[in-house]
Amino acid sequence: MSSIQSTLPKEGLAGLKENFRFDFISGFLVFLLALPLSLGIAKASEFPPAMGVLTAMIGGLFVSFFAGSRLTIKGPAAGLITICAGCVTELGGGPEGWHLALGVIVVASWLQIILGFLKAGSLSDFIPHSAVHGMLAAIGIIIFSKQIHILLGIDPSTLKGLDPIGLLERIPDSVMHANQPIAIIGMISLIILFGMPKIKINFLKKIPAPMVVLLIAIPAAFMLDFNTTQPAHALVHIGNFWASVGYNPDFSAITTFVFWKYVFMLLAVGSLESLLTVKAVDGLDPWKRQSDFNKDLAAVGAGNVVSGLLGGLPMISEVARSSANVRFGGRTVWANFFHGSFLLVAMLLMIPVIEMIPNAALAAMLIFVGYVLASPSLFYKTYKIGSEQLVVFLITIAATIATDLLIGIASGILAKFVIHIANGAPLRSMFKARYILKEKEEEYHLTIQGAAIFSNLMGFKNAFNQLKAGKKVELDFSKAKLVDHSFMEFLKHFEEDYTHTGGTVIVKGFDRFQPFSNHPLAGRKVSKGYESLEEELNPVRGPLIVNGFGRVQLALLFGMLCALPLLIVGMSKTEQGLKVTQQDRTIPLEQVAHIEVLLLENRLAVASTLVTPTPEVISHNTAQVEENIAEIEKIWKAYMANHLTPAERTLAEKFAANRNRFVNEALKPAVVALRADDVKEANNIVVRKIRPLYHPVEKDIQALVKLQQADFLAHRNAK
Repeated sequence: MSSIQSTLPKEGLAGLKENFRFDFISGFLVFLLALPLSLGIAKASEFPPAMGVLTAMIGGLFVSFFAGSRLTIKGPAAGLITICAGCVTELGGGPEGWHLALGVIVVASWLQIILGFLKAGSLSDFIPHSAVHGMLAAIGIIIFSKQIHILLGIDPSTLKGLDPIGLLERIPDSVMHANQPIAIIGMISLIILFGMPKIKINFLKKIPAPMVVLLIAIPAAFMLDFNTTQPAHALVHIGNFWASVGYNPDFSAITTFVFWKYVFMLLAVGSLESLLTVKAVDGLDPWKRQSDFNKDLAAVGAGNVVSGLLGGLPMISEVARSSANVRFGGRTVWANFFHGSFLLVAMLLMIPVIEMIPNAALAAMLIFVGYVLASPSLFYKTYKIGSEQLVVFLITIAATIATDLLIGIASGILAKFVIHIANGAPLRSMFKARYILKEKEEEYHLTIQGAAIFSNLMGFKNAFNQLKAGKKVELDFSKAKLVDHSFMEFLKHFEEDYTHTGGTVIVKGFDRFQPFSNHPLAGRKVSKGYESLEEELNPVRGPLIVNGFGRVQLALLFGMLCALPLLIVGMSKTEQGLKVTQQDRTIPLEQVAHIEVLLLENRLAVASTLVTPTPEVISHNTAQVEENIAEIEKIWKAYMANHLTPAERTLAEKFAANRNRFVNEALKPAVVALRADDVKEANNIVVRKIRPLYHPVEKDIQALVKLQQADFLAHRNAK
């Protein structure tokens, strides 16, 4: 063992003094990585961008004092983007959806704390690795499907309502109509992010690639005057950050199915991803320290309660920043604390600079994260472990993209069970670890029976935890029928850890098995030529343990898992009873909100055409304006057919008159001038007609939207 690893770093204040230089430097470098990623993740999650930084601040300044892991960095994660964005959107979108989503986060976080105290940290072992990697790969594809359009400068409001498949299908159209200045910055950012890891210069390896992107993208946006030449969506917008930090959650949707669906999704996926990160970072720790998974889960839950109350996203132990912390030389939890401290200073002093960040640069960072989650090498690596792993991996990806994360991960688990049964796993071994443990003075003999697979791995872990350090351990698989990849990976780590403490591990019985591939950790089943040698289990002394849990813990967990689906079903039935009446109130709101978007699209189309008046841009944008005019007419007729109050009808008639004047006297003449390639005349029309005539139209449609929102909320609250 090297000298640096010979003595464990001290904890607490003594650790701060001993390791200050290492943790301070690592915390600063991780801060450089975390700042842009936190902004990008929040924006992609339909949260105010700075709220991602708030989450990371809380993860560093608060959670670091309670965490059960020493080197992990707590903050918002790309893996939760699809859940957060879906939650905000399904709960109404915009500020209202954000506040309601915060209520979801707070409730899920309290349940996360309870799981930590119930010592449910080992629940991550129940999910097969191929399904976990498939879920993360699907998230990577979903992130790419949305962010590639942002990188190309496409207005994100035009992408609302599109599912991942629809977003992927729209990529060619976005490429053809990319905003060139924005797209150039986005592409340069991508080149930097993919190119810097290939540079072998040690000094440059210490500089986070996202920070290099910002050092180029911010000056470029300044020189190209993005503030005045580009639409508002081109740059990050923070606003009055500190005024928005406060009590923000709204629990009024707690009786709905959507609320509890996302509570369960955040609880399951957030806890799972966080626990898997802690496990992975423990493997990177130079001192091989073991984290307290249950304590860390409870600490993350406490941080999420604070974050949700103040307006932030849910946090996890984030893998990219945590592995960077190890690489930068972090030694204790103080590195996480310093990373949060630097973020606090940034939000106190650097908001004007942060608002010069192009969103295309943040989109590039998220695309890079998505590529890491779903890289082609991951598909090949999964296939090399075994074809059955690839099948589960692909099923999870397809189901997640087509539906949602919960159905995706459930599909992967179900596929894994089917494959295990087909390969001879006894049904009685699917959830119960079956083994015989015998102890002599200086050695243990552990006989594995039935199947050693992901779904009973927690029970086997309990058996292995009984083995005292420094002895000889003989593991006999001669009476087993199936061993999967999850167990093989656990066995590898056990051998490494146990021999590290001075013990000896001998594995026998695998000569009877046929592996699914040439990979050393591939799953394996008994070859056809062998007869089953299984015999009845001898009872093992000690308290009843099922998959690693005692009676009280098991009863509480079982009760929670049973109660939550029942509650969700109950909420679903309640909501179905309200849907018919609520739907009637939702339709007018959707109609006027859509009209507002189309009106804004037309203004932006004319403005962007004047910036880049090429024949292709003129042809596309003027056609889009005419198409939007026709679409507005169609929606408006449908809106006027609704039952409107006298106040609504008066306001609607006023809007219709102002809009007709705006279209006939301003918008259509501008289209004619542009098609005649008379840019000067089109610009004059914008100044003399479009700007003054659009103002009353904008005022009227906004008033209609607010009126319909108030009517819908009043109706819902009355219910």
